[in-house]
Amino acid sequence: MMTEFSDERRRSLILDYFGTDSHIRVVRHTETFGAPVFVVDFDRGLRHFRTLGSFGAGAQVTEQSSMDLLYPARLVFHYERLMSLALAMSARPVNALLLGVGGAAMWRFVRAYLPDCAPTLVDSDETIVAIARRWFHLKQPVVLDAAQRFLAATSTRYDAILVDLYGPGGPAEIDESFWARCLDALTPGGCLANNWADFTVNARVRTMAESLSTVARSRGLAPIFATRRGFRDNLVQYVPTVPEIGADAATFDGLNRVLERLVRERHIPDRGQGILENCIVSTRFPIV
Repeated sequence: MMTEFSDERRRSLILDYFGTDSHIRVVRHTETFGAPVFVVDFDRGLRHFRTLGSFGAGAQVTEQSSMDLLYPARLVFHYERLMSLALAMSARPVNALLLGVGGAAMWRFVRAYLPDCAPTLVDSDETIVAIARRWFHLKQPVVLDAAQRFLAATSTRYDAILVDLYGPGGPAEIDESFWARCLDALTPGGCLANNWADFTVNARVRTMAESLSTVARSRGLAPIFATRRGFRDNLVQYVPTVPEIGADAATFDGLNRVLERLVRERHIPDRGQGILENCIVSTRFPIV
C-alpha cells in the first residue's frame, strides 16, 4: 500500500504523473478516507488546473477532483458534468444534498449557476473538508458525518441528491437500505444521481448499481445510465421521480433535451462542454 512509501516517494510519483513543472501544494494522510491525498497545480496548454488526488495500492495515482483556476465554477471532469444533469431532471431544484465533498466542484457549480438552489454538503473526512476550504474555495458549512448515518437521521427532503462516495479502494460499500433512504429523502419530483468510477473493472460496481436499480424499480421508478463510449472510467446512474422526465431522459435524444434545458435556463458556458458527445444512454447497466 502507498502508506509504506515516504513523502519523498509520493512527491516523485505526483511529478511523474502531472509533470515536473507541476507545483505540489500539500500531501496529507487522511484517517477516514484511509490513504494519503494531495493537491497539485499544473498546466495543460493555456489552461491552469488544481487537482485533488490520492494514492491507491501499487503506487497508483488517482485524480479525485479538479478545478480550472481561471474558471473555478466550470466542471472539469466529464462525470461531474453528467452528474449536473440530475439538477435539470429535478422538477424544481430548490435544495440539493451533496454526499461527498471532494474538491467541492459540484458545490462551486451549484453556487454559480443555480444560485436559487441551497446545497447541503456531507462528508465524513475532516481532512478532505479542510483541504477543500483551503485550496478549492469551499466557503459553506459541511456536515461531518457518514452519508449512511446522516440519511438515517435526517427528516429533510431534497430536490436533488448527488452521491459521490469513494475510498482508496474505489466506491464505498453501498447496499439497498442506503438507496431506499436516498429515495425516501427525495421530494416528489426530485432526482438522485450516483457516480460509479472504474465500472468496467471493479466487479462490485455492477452489483451495487443493480441494487439501486432494484430499489428504484420496486417503487415504479426507472433508472437511467450514461457514460462516454470507450471511456470505461465513470458511469452515472440517475433515478428521476417525475415519470415524464424519466421516460424522456431514458434515450440519448431525451437526455440531450435535458442538457439543452439546463444550458438554456442556467446559462451554462460552452453549451455544457460537449457533455453528451459520444455517450451511451441506457436503462440497463451498460456493457462497453
